[in-house]
Amino acid sequence: MGKRRFEVLDRTVMQEVLKTADVGYLSFNGLDGWPRITPLNFVFDGRILWHGAIFGERFECLQKDPRATFIAVSAQIYLPSYFVSKESACEANMAYSSALVRGRVTAIKDPEEKCAVLNRLMEKYQPEGQYRKISQQDGLYKKILSATGIYALSIEDMAGKFNVSQNKPEEARKNIVAMLKERGSVADLLIAEEIRKTI
Repeated sequence: MGKRRFEVLDRTVMQEVLKTADVGYLSFNGLDGWPRITPLNFVFDGRILWHGAIFGERFECLQKDPRATFIAVSAQIYLPSYFVSKESACEANMAYSSALVRGRVTAIKDPEEKCAVLNRLMEKYQPEGQYRKISQQDGLYKKILSATGIYALSIEDMAGKFNVSQNKPEEARKNIVAMLKERGSVADLLIAEEIRKTI
């Protein structure tokens, strides 16, 4: 990992990224020797969990070699150079919180656990509800459950990297917070709060 000033060692902070990120990217070894990468919707329970096909390239690759790397970014926003300097383009930056994990992928076979993971995915991505809870006894889901794979990446090591302008002088960080609050998007306000914690 480059720029060690952005490295995070606290696993609870990295785990928070994995709990809150909407999308992650799974990298694995292709059958032809070339690396593959694919985006995933996922949930985190100490493992990275997702659903997918029980056939196809990713399935075959992970059957042959279960080693995988996964990265998620929970907050990411461009900080224009003029937030810090009216002249220097060098002040342009990207603020982000990321976690990278490595481990081995296994398929979850137990029907109850499969349903539990699918329900957790629904709770994460559709918290407003308005669907029938997934159950193997429910005829609505019986056929699709048999054709759906549930996979778990067990974490063997983890690294975190956060850039929330912690390397900038305090006055510059205060200015960035003020500019983000003025701009006012949800992402702006989340990053503003992370930067504020460093002041």
